[in-house]
Amino acid sequence: MSITVVINNTSFKIPSPGEDPGWGDDTTAYLVEVSKVLNSLLGPGDLLETTFNVANDISVAEDIVGLAFDTGTVRAVIIEYSSYRVSDANPSGNAETGVLMMIYDNSASAGNKWLLVQDSSEDSGITFSVTDVGQFQYTSTDIDSTNYSGVLKFKARTLSQ
Repeated sequence: MSITVVINNTSFKIPSPGEDPGWGDDTTAYLVEVSKVLNSLLGPGDLLETTFNVANDISVAEDIVGLAFDTGTVRAVIIEYSSYRVSDANPSGNAETGVLMMIYDNSASAGNKWLLVQDSSEDSGITFSVTDVGQFQYTSTDIDSTNYSGVLKFKARTLSQ
């Protein structure tokens, strides 16, 4: 006996375990529809949740590995993030969560290709910036290096050009 499943308001009959063959057309259509839905959830420039270790007391901007966007295909980005930094001198830690929103303007002058807006709670001592080629960078304050740990988690959704 087949099972009816609904994807995008379309019903598909898929086989029950052990059911005789002859259900290939419905199963193929079902799998095609599921793949369309899954592909719509993650765009070509989107980033799944990623963890980055934040160094302490960084005064010259360093790259955030894994947080970069192709200026040839991406027009806008929304990044959700959280950070937590702790050390012996700051045992309760510095926590922050927020959203970084940016838009790319190829005709803007060098150093101003991305307009970056940050909306955050608290302040973990991390400052974000982005290069003209779409690479995110950071600096961080000094909260003591003894038993220091700093973690940034982020995920991003993009809109294409």
